Amino acid sequence: MEQTGQLQAVREAGARDHAGPHPELLRFDAVRDLLLRTGLAPEPETYELLYLHVGGADAALCRGVERALLAGELGPEQVKALRRAHLGDIAGAELLALVEAAQESAVLLAERLDRGHSDLRAYDAAIAAEDEALRVSRTAHELADMVQRLRRANAQMMAVNRRLEADMKETRLETGRLLDRLESAERTARTDPLTGLLNRRGLLEALKRAQARALREGVPLAVGLVDVDHFKRVNDLWGHAIGDEVLRCVGGHLQGCARRTAGERAFAGRHGGEEFLVALPGLTLAEAAAALDGSRAILARQLLRRADDGVSLGRISFSAGVAQLRAGDSPESLIDRADAALYAAKRAGRDRVLPERSAG
Repeated sequence: MEQTGQLQAVREAGARDHAGPHPELLRFDAVRDLLLRTGLAPEPETYELLYLHVGGADAALCRGVERALLAGELGPEQVKALRRAHLGDIAGAELLALVEAAQESAVLLAERLDRGHSDLRAYDAAIAAEDEALRVSRTAHELADMVQRLRRANAQMMAVNRRLEADMKETRLETGRLLDRLESAERTARTDPLTGLLNRRGLLEALKRAQARALREGVPLAVGLVDVDHFKRVNDLWGHAIGDEVLRCVGGHLQGCARRTAGERAFAGRHGGEEFLVALPGLTLAEAAAALDGSRAILARQLLRRADDGVSLGRISFSAGVAQLRAGDSPESLIDRADAALYAAKRAGRDRVLPERSAG
């Protein structure tokens, strides 16, 4: 209660000085309300997710959080899943293991190099001692002893060199394994685990590259935002396992159609929940809308059946909005316009593809 009173005092002061509370304070209040509503711990990862949701800049993330809230399923595991889907999180335990392995490898290499340096210093000292001894006249017997000592020192140094070579080979192999694991972790951070397609983070990075290429080469680039129609009904009727299969089916269908229509540079990915993003380089707005509509029609004609018993699941349709790259666009602004066209398609009755409205 004391904290609430302090917060109220800040609000009143803000109202007097600025005719309203600071916007960030309002977002803080909204996040606090969500934490109280869900019982989630106010940990940094959870707070960041809810803060981004309250801000409303990421429409797909907002819808994912809203769906979880409506279903009463926004718990710690769902927070992790939403972060993986929308923010491309690498699991903390996996990242920690990689860091620890890299540190251990670095320490081991440093120890091996230190031993090698110590052996080299000892060899240098032995050579220097024998060199000094040669400055004094020696008998044949003493010279023979000296030669034997030098041979032993050389043999020891050769053994040290072989050990160092083996250590360096082992270190190179270990470094290669670590790099492979890091590369795998990076791929995981950009890949949706359900569909195997790009996740939101991967999509944004790929779209940024596609935009730069299109502007550099002076070719069009269109982006479609796709939403599976009445997907909640699929989950409610058939369960989440079948819902997951439907998402995999739609994602693979979109990826295949995109590549056949716009070539190998085209790509599709899961934007979040039952939403997919399709990038069609080289296509104008009208061409991209027609291509996506053709993809929609093909899918809508297919009757899906359950694999184990052949029971019909009915037909799956989707709605989509399409936008075309403009000068000055960011990935987010381009997606926002496709999102607006998607909502227009939904309001018009779903199962259709609409292009964005003309800028004029």
